[in-house]
Amino acid sequence: MVNIKKFSRFISFVALFIFLNNINYIPVSALYTENHMKTVYLTFDDGPSVNITKELINILNENNIKGTFFVVGDSANIYPYMIKSLNESGMCIMPHCNMHDYTSLYKSEENYFKDLDKCKSNIESILGKRNLNFIRLPGGADNKVCDINVLSKIKDRISRNGEYYIDWTIAVGDAESKDISAEFINSRIRDEGGLYDVEVVLMHDLGDKYATVESLQGIIDFYKEKGYRFKSLNEIEDWEIQYLKDINVLNK
Repeated sequence: MVNIKKFSRFISFVALFIFLNNINYIPVSALYTENHMKTVYLTFDDGPSVNITKELINILNENNIKGTFFVVGDSANIYPYMIKSLNESGMCIMPHCNMHDYTSLYKSEENYFKDLDKCKSNIESILGKRNLNFIRLPGGADNKVCDINVLSKIKDRISRNGEYYIDWTIAVGDAESKDISAEFINSRIRDEGGLYDVEVVLMHDLGDKYATVESLQGIIDFYKEKGYRFKSLNEIEDWEIQYLKDINVLNK
């Protein structure tokens, strides 16, 4: 004869197992965006450059979109009028590095912050004092160039300073080869974009990134079709910061 108490405990255990197992498959998006719109941040590294940055500004302005530009301080110093143009167009300007020299930059924690402070100083010498609280580490926050212990100290110090280091949810591939085409970039966006309710797109605005310019409208159209709103990082909301932390894109 079946022991009713044992059977009851068994059924309860099975029910609990199924419940806990299903929790693992609740998407992160469901925890945050039930009452929020999907958001995409278009970000551009390594500029400014004369022709490419200008073209990117034109396309963004035509679509009434504010992008985020992580600039190289030395280039900002050479092309201050491009920094002013970005600012006058309402774009968000944040620090990338001052000299894009990985060997020197990542030699030590001290070297990194000396370079970062110089980048910030160059930006502020053009635009005045401002909140430069989002940082894009050259190569990303998990790059293999920097010693892992040095990199850990850099990231910890940025966080302790009340600032954010931010990676991306998708890189369009414009830094992978000089032969990358606009078709390749748009194909990657269609295949790999739109997976998160807060997306950060990595692009570059160096002087040879013509494919980036040619693909930008297609990228914008893709996210419009998917129902995303476009924002710059100086408009970010607290829930978006938490979301990006939870998917290991920001201060991970």
